[in-house]
Amino acid sequence: MEERIDLKKFLAIIRKRFLLIFLTAAVMLSLTVLMTVYIMKPTYEAKEFILVGKLQKSDGEYIDSQNINRLLASSIDFIKSPIVLNTVAEKYSLADEDKLEEKIIVQNSKDSQIINIIVRDSDAEFAKDLAGFTAQTSVQKMNEIFKVNDFKVMRNGETHASTISNPILNIAIGLFVGLFTGIALAMIREYFDDTVKSAEEIEELTGLPVIGQVNLKAKMTRSKSARKQKQLRKTEIPARGDASV
Repeated sequence: MEERIDLKKFLAIIRKRFLLIFLTAAVMLSLTVLMTVYIMKPTYEAKEFILVGKLQKSDGEYIDSQNINRLLASSIDFIKSPIVLNTVAEKYSLADEDKLEEKIIVQNSKDSQIINIIVRDSDAEFAKDLAGFTAQTSVQKMNEIFKVNDFKVMRNGETHASTISNPILNIAIGLFVGLFTGIALAMIREYFDDTVKSAEEIEELTGLPVIGQVNLKAKMTRSKSARKQKQLRKTEIPARGDASV
């Protein structure tokens, strides 16, 4: 029963503060649209793939699957090591290697011999170039250091960039945030509002029944109409006197 009463109160507050909730949601939605269209830049994602095949050492011996798994794990760490990042940073004149490392994501699925290099940036061309050059540099240095010759870039020179930002999703999130913010503001305003606006609130606060109530608005309306009628009668009497003369 109490939960039902609380739900009624909540809906009553929503109905009472509907204008505040609507204006808050409209403002947040407008700000989100402006930021999405004019401020926030789209994010592009470029992928490059390195294939670790049935590796063969320089002396002609093949490496077994267990060693391949170890080599895969080592390769994932090696791609984001300073050995590779320093070369990439020098190529593109990037001073901050930490930001460069944030742009590069290295993935490898379970039981897969393919290493995915993912680069995300607001510039599509830069993302493609960075992914391709990172893959080529990694393969070259791994072949030199690991003494193997079967690391291969799968899409050499054919890297593509696709956008991963979703403006519609951003606008929807802005709308929901605006609604929740408006509801929160309505609840806060209702919590700090100590005015009593109905007989039901008086009964709820005091626990006593209301015997009667005076409608001040109706009384004020009647008094205003009475004063207007008196003024009209006063203005009509001189007019009639002038007509008789």
